[in-house]
Amino acid sequence: MADNIHKWLGDLFRHYHTEVVRYAARLVGDRENGEEIVQSAYLRLARRSAEGIAIEHPKAYLFTAARNAAVDFTARRTIEWTYRVDVEDLSALAVTADPIVAFEHRQRLARLAVLLNELPTACRTAFVMNRMEGRTHKEVAHALGISVSMVEKHVTRALMHCRDLMREADDN
Repeated sequence: MADNIHKWLGDLFRHYHTEVVRYAARLVGDRENGEEIVQSAYLRLARRSAEGIAIEHPKAYLFTAARNAAVDFTARRTIEWTYRVDVEDLSALAVTADPIVAFEHRQRLARLAVLLNELPTACRTAFVMNRMEGRTHKEVAHALGISVSMVEKHVTRALMHCRDLMREADDN
C-alpha cells in the first residue's frame, strides 16, 4: 500500500508540481511561500491516502488542498503581522524636546520592539493586546480563544523576557 501511495504521489508531483506551485505563489504573493504551501498540500494528500481514503480526482484535490493551505497561511501571516511590534508605534510614546533623551529613548524602544518580536506569536499578541491596547486579561482570552490563566502566563513571560534582556543590554 505504501508503495502505491509513493508512486501515486510521485506521479502527481511530476505532472502538476510546477503548475500547483505557480498557483499557490499567486495566492500568497511569492514562490518561496508557494512552495511551502504546496508541501502542506502534498502532506494532506499523503495523510488521506495513508488513512485509506480514496481520492477520485487527485489533481483537483491537490489544487483544493493548496488553496486551503494558502488560506490558512494567509490567516496566520495576517495575525502575526497585526501584532508585530513596530518601533514607529512605540516611538510615539516617547515625545521629548531634548534630542539626546529622545535618541536614547528611541534606542530603548527599538530594543524593546526587537525583544517582543522574538517572542512566540501568541505570547507577543497577548502582551500587546493587554499592555499596549489596554485590554483586560478576560478580553484578551476571549479574543484569542485561550484561558485567562494562559493570558496571564503569556503576559508574564513577555514582561520577564523584556525586563531581563533590557537590563542585560543596559548593563553592557
